[in-house]
Amino acid sequence: MGMEQTTRQPGRSRLAARLAGAILLAVTAGIHLDLYLTGYNNIPTIGWLFLLQVIVAFALALAVVFLPGPLAPAAGAGFAISTLGGYLLTLWVGLFGFHEVRSTAGTVAGVIEIAAFGLLAWVALTSLPDAAASVSGSVRSEEHTSELQSHHDL
Repeated sequence: MGMEQTTRQPGRSRLAARLAGAILLAVTAGIHLDLYLTGYNNIPTIGWLFLLQVIVAFALALAVVFLPGPLAPAAGAGFAISTLGGYLLTLWVGLFGFHEVRSTAGTVAGVIEIAAFGLLAWVALTSLPDAAASVSGSVRSEEHTSELQSHHDL
């Protein structure tokens, strides 16, 4: 019984992190949608990039929830950290002639993107096939081959 609880726990933690990461992606999409609707839609190039961010973040949130395996969480993590990078780039040096100013919405979105990155990167990494199992499998195969060779030599 103790073993069953041990094997179930990582799956539950991963599912909770997957759902939380998807929610965080949706929240950052909501923040960007609000910013788009309240003025960013009038900024050349940046406006449609905000709209694109909203669409992709919502699509990735759905993918993280409904697609098994590490690909969707990895894409969500990469997207979250890229969105943060875009914000920092516009804040520090500007992008497409636009310089962002520090704002509460930017700070909140940044913190959410960092959290989404951390959770989704963890989900993606823990969803990968266990490398140790494949290594031990190849060791067993080598032992078996060696054993067969020694029987053959007799």
